[in-house]
Amino acid sequence: MATEPENIVIKRGGSTIQPLGKNASSSDNSTNPQPTTSENKRIPRTSKSSQPPAKSPVENTRQIKIIAITMLLFSVLLLIALISYTSKDEANAELTFHDIMGIFRGDDAIRAKVDTTQNWLGLVGAVISNLLYNYTIGFSAITLPFVIGLWAKHLFVTQSIPPRVIKLTGTALILGTLLAGLMGTFQLVSWLPTFPGEWSGAVGQFIAAIFSDLIGKIGSFLVISVGILVTLVLGTGLDMDKLYLKLRLLYGKLQDYIAHGIEKYRAWRSSDKVENDTEQIDTTIPQPSTTTDLRDDEPARIVRRVAEQTSAKDLTTNSPIHQRELQIRRPEENISHNQPLEKSTHAINNDEETERAPFKPMTTHLDLPPQPSAIKQKADEVIDNQKVIVDVPEIQKTLTLTVEERLPSKDDIEIVPEVNVLDEEIVYTSPMLSLLTEQHVKEVTVDDAELKENARLLEEKLETFKISIENLTVTPGPVVTQYEFVPASGIKISQIENLSDDIALALKAKGIRIIAPIPGRGTVGIEIPNHNPSVVLFSSIIKSPKFHDNNNRLPLALGKTISGEVYCTDLAKMPHLLIAGSTGSGKSVGINTLIASLLYKMHPHDLKFVIIDPKKVEMALYGLLKKHFLAISPDVDETIITSPANAVLVLKSVVAEMERRYDVLASVGQRNVVDYNQKVAEGKYKETTNYVHRPLPYIVVVIDELADLMLTAGRDVEEPITRLAQLARAIGIHLIVATQRPSVNVITGIIKANFPARLAYQVASKIDSRTILDMGGADQLLGNGDMLFLPGGSPKPIRVQNSFISTDEVEAICTHIGNQVGYSMPYMLPSVSDKKQSGKGDVNGGDGRDVLFEEAANIVIQHQQGSVSLLQRRLKIGYSRAARVMDELEAAGIVGAFDGSKARAVLLESASELEAYL
Repeated sequence: MATEPENIVIKRGGSTIQPLGKNASSSDNSTNPQPTTSENKRIPRTSKSSQPPAKSPVENTRQIKIIAITMLLFSVLLLIALISYTSKDEANAELTFHDIMGIFRGDDAIRAKVDTTQNWLGLVGAVISNLLYNYTIGFSAITLPFVIGLWAKHLFVTQSIPPRVIKLTGTALILGTLLAGLMGTFQLVSWLPTFPGEWSGAVGQFIAAIFSDLIGKIGSFLVISVGILVTLVLGTGLDMDKLYLKLRLLYGKLQDYIAHGIEKYRAWRSSDKVENDTEQIDTTIPQPSTTTDLRDDEPARIVRRVAEQTSAKDLTTNSPIHQRELQIRRPEENISHNQPLEKSTHAINNDEETERAPFKPMTTHLDLPPQPSAIKQKADEVIDNQKVIVDVPEIQKTLTLTVEERLPSKDDIEIVPEVNVLDEEIVYTSPMLSLLTEQHVKEVTVDDAELKENARLLEEKLETFKISIENLTVTPGPVVTQYEFVPASGIKISQIENLSDDIALALKAKGIRIIAPIPGRGTVGIEIPNHNPSVVLFSSIIKSPKFHDNNNRLPLALGKTISGEVYCTDLAKMPHLLIAGSTGSGKSVGINTLIASLLYKMHPHDLKFVIIDPKKVEMALYGLLKKHFLAISPDVDETIITSPANAVLVLKSVVAEMERRYDVLASVGQRNVVDYNQKVAEGKYKETTNYVHRPLPYIVVVIDELADLMLTAGRDVEEPITRLAQLARAIGIHLIVATQRPSVNVITGIIKANFPARLAYQVASKIDSRTILDMGGADQLLGNGDMLFLPGGSPKPIRVQNSFISTDEVEAICTHIGNQVGYSMPYMLPSVSDKKQSGKGDVNGGDGRDVLFEEAANIVIQHQQGSVSLLQRRLKIGYSRAARVMDELEAAGIVGAFDGSKARAVLLESASELEAYL
């Protein structure tokens, strides 16, 4: 028999068997001599003195188990290091040989790195995790400790590694590498959110770069995705046929479940249609003074054949006649009348020459089964306007009813007088400063001792990392203090930027912001929060000369800078403002300060607001400004817009106002509203054109929560906002748009491109900060009104502490303005309802029916089947339009009522009957 290798211990049945050869005992050889075969001759025969001492099986097993335990310990430590990784340790993880030797020398710089490392395994864990995540396969390296632990388990239990474990290890490594390449491909796509480098690692970025250069980003994505799928199939031994059968079985079960649900729904609809058969037709008819009898032999005027299966129950429940105002027409020679008709929508039409408003005729016939008795009608002591109940089962002959819908006459239409509020003059008093909260307490100032201590700690911390500074300047502000310095020559800016977390840790600050460099100064600024911040009240901003003594056309009081100076800007120059901030960051208070600053500075003749508040409570107080500062649309019934549907209409009205203003400016050759208003004030355009020229007020559109509107209305909201942002600047319409989370599906690229001015409060992540500001920093803000304002064309944002205005102050301001005598009516935007109706003219005929009505009627009569799907196939139209045409056919009496899953009954048999009917 063949001999087994001497270095493998085979374990069978719980006992260890040592292979034959040099490790066999002499006693065993003497007792059980081996036969001298060719197989046994392969075992070398050497003397005992020339061979090394043999190891017992127990010693081999012990060594393997020690190795397994060591591997298991290493896998656990590696897992701890990987799951506790943070990008804040990257600076500490970059160790050189000199740094390693400094550990033994007790170098202070290395000691500082050890103290500031956040990894659970200290500096070693930070180095290992940084190496695996950033320089290998990224986050896919998390599989390594599990693979090592699996090897350790098998070595400890069986002292061997099965082939399937080796195959699984290879599969995991290949999958990790491909996933890293896939994430690296995503990082190359510009319109996707920015992924950190740890997602792909250096290997993934290299693979993505190679594939993208060769076959493009889409090709790289497809090739790597297919590679992942193939690796899963080959590595796990997945049977494709079985997988296909399981998916097919699952699809069949899903089909059965859907079909069962549809049947239950149809059964429910059918049972819901069942009603009581004892219903009666109740029609209010003004009765004449004499009795009108319907005799059995009275001739009926039959226009068409009615299907015999139509019952009185269908008449009372499903027929549109039951739901409309009825007029009963009879031949004139068979009806007597002694007095003119009263004005009523339910009058019997006994005299065709009677004057009445225009009507839209539509004839509908009631088909009732013949009964043995005739119609009985009592007219004794009939009082005018009394209800007459007609008993349906006693009708013998077919009664023809002509249902006519009354069209509104000119007298019924409410005519809104054309009164332009711009021609009116009102006595208006601006809000008083006494309405605002006074700064009774002295503003909290930062102690000089605190400033000096922070400066000392900052210098020491920078010296720890071998960064020397010069000319340190401290600028205290209400909330944060800026420490400005000049770095020594040879110091890289990136070295300072990477120390933000270390400096915050040393100073025990909530968060710091590093400006490197400060534009136009050649210095580096570090903004550190104060331990005792002061509150910036709105009253302190309004009282300042910078707010009153400026020439801004639409002044906005933002707050105070880090140096404590009042900061104001002009909305007309922005020309639109995009605001973002998470919940509790002060975004709603900031919007109130912007509106309030305009109310304190502007006259109602020069400014109008369009306010959209999906939250329904944040800006409800501004409804008091209806006849002073608000512009409303005649198409909606809300002063402060709260519903998405009304928001779409109002935005379209603002777009129509923009187009109207451009027409006015084009008629006189002006390019902007400022020059136009100036010429109008000088009286140059009174009688020159067909337009009535008046000064045009600014219109500020305020949208509190764009994300909710984009979620509910989507494209309908994005289109008018985009048009206004692109075109409305020159004619005095400006936008202030706010949202909680500035994701790319809310602030789309088209919207963002037209909002150069941005205002960012505290946001949740760096990705959100990059979305709103195109740079980081907003995620490091403190909240409570701490914000970054990025003017249009500025490379760096300005840090401002937003002023605080309370709800009581806003209510006091709005009440003060609302109690004054305002204009006779609000500023009305153009109506878009006429455009909305005219937009449907391509599918409606002159009588209000669809242009395909007659063709659809012919198709239904030809096939004798009232089915919406039939109209869809034959007319090649969508379901909505086909269902609308079917409803028109039902209203015209060509098809019957809806009957659950069954097709509608066709009430005409031939095209000739249809032609005579139409």
